[in-house]
Amino acid sequence: MPEYIVRKIESSVPCEADWDLAETALIDVAPWEKDYPEKCLSTAKLLATPGGIIVKLTSFEKDPVRQVFDDWGEIWTDSCLEFFFMPDSRTGVYYNFECNANGFMLVGKGNGRKPRERVTPRDGSRSFFSINTENGDDHWSVVYRIPKDYFGEIYRPKGNFYKCQERIPERMHFMCWSRIETEKPDFHRPEFFGDIRF
Repeated sequence: MPEYIVRKIESSVPCEADWDLAETALIDVAPWEKDYPEKCLSTAKLLATPGGIIVKLTSFEKDPVRQVFDDWGEIWTDSCLEFFFMPDSRTGVYYNFECNANGFMLVGKGNGRKPRERVTPRDGSRSFFSINTENGDDHWSVVYRIPKDYFGEIYRPKGNFYKCQERIPERMHFMCWSRIETEKPDFHRPEFFGDIRF
C-alpha cells in the first residue's frame, strides 16, 4: 500500500497554506479501465495545521460536470474529487468527503459502504469546512479545512483519494491513489486504504 507523509505548517487558514511544502499524491490508478477507459489525472495534497487538516484536490479536467448545487444531492455523479479518511485505524471508522466543482460536499461516516451516517453539516459544508473552488480552462480544484476536533483522536490513520464522474456515460471514470482490487468500482473498501503519516 502507498504511504503519504503529511507536512506541518503553522497557519490554520487555507488561503495562507504554502502548497509547495506538501507532498503530491497522484490519483492516477484506473483499476477498472477495461470497462471504463476514460481517464482523468488528478492530484491530492494534505497539510497539518494546529487547527486541523487542510486538503487540496486538483483535477486536470477541462469541462467538469457540475449539475449538483446541494450538499445533500448526488454529488458523486458529478465530476467529483474525494478524500476517504480513517483517522483511528483501531476503530475502522472512516469519513468520505466528496466534493464537486461547485464547492458542494457530501460527508459520510461509518465502517463500510452500509450502513453510513450522513454527517454533512446542517448549516452547509462550504462555510463549515471553508471550501474554496477554482475552475480554470484545463483544471479545477477544491481546498478545504477539516477542524481538529471533527475526528477525535488520530492513530495510525489510513485513507484514499479518488476522482470519478458517473453522470455522462461516455465520460464515466473511476480513479484512485491506492489501488483497489475489486471486480467493479467500489471506493468504500478500507482494506485497500494507504497509510497516512503525520
